[in-house]
Amino acid sequence: MRLFVAVSLLTIVAAGTAAAQTACCVLSLRPYGLGGECQVEAGPPGTRMRLPFENGVKIWITSGPRDQPPWRGNLSLPKVETSFEIAEERGVERRLVFRTGLAWLLIREWRELDTAPKDCSACDRSAKDVSLVLDLAASPPATEDDIAILGTALAKFRTPAHWNRKEDQSCPPGEAEVTGLFCALYTAVEGRMGRYHHRQPALEIVRSVVFERWRQRIVSHPLVDMNNHPDTTIDDLRMLLDLSLARARADAPPKK
Repeated sequence: MRLFVAVSLLTIVAAGTAAAQTACCVLSLRPYGLGGECQVEAGPPGTRMRLPFENGVKIWITSGPRDQPPWRGNLSLPKVETSFEIAEERGVERRLVFRTGLAWLLIREWRELDTAPKDCSACDRSAKDVSLVLDLAASPPATEDDIAILGTALAKFRTPAHWNRKEDQSCPPGEAEVTGLFCALYTAVEGRMGRYHHRQPALEIVRSVVFERWRQRIVSHPLVDMNNHPDTTIDDLRMLLDLSLARARADAPPKK
């Protein structure tokens, strides 16, 4: 099994030197992948971590920076294990995002270290250690994908006849003439990204706007509760998506 194919070495070092809460992970060659532990480097006082990292968190990944993305693996956090993928953001030069179902994290570094190669008796080659540095505090900014997702969802609510006033999280496959807020966003993410991502920045923006303006309508699930609340109107949903779209446009990097 060859984990590192003959492509140019990808080295990612995020721009900016502002102090941040980070997890610095060093991965060494293991049978069928790379594994290691992460150490947390403290950020400014009061910084909130988007994932519950502690020193010694274990991480395993199928391949390293020489391979083609996406890279996939598993993270053993305190009290929970989660799978992840590292993917390149489309339309954003040399930006990688660490995606889990719990949160997305910006990647500050993803590269081979300048160390002697390590032998692995169960592998057919040796490799250097790999550094993965995760930003535990910053939210990944929106991209053109998120702008498109929100625009697609907004177009679903042309008239009250197109609005499912009492939706759940069971979204029919494909396009639906009548839909609610959650399913409109679900199908828009799926259509744009190829599959649903629960922590897609477009969805995180919508959730934040809901909590800022309509918190009293939320019991458990912000998107479903907002859609189904008796005080919610279709104008509210259009306003919500308009505000989210404006925020995504302001957040996204300029087109090159």
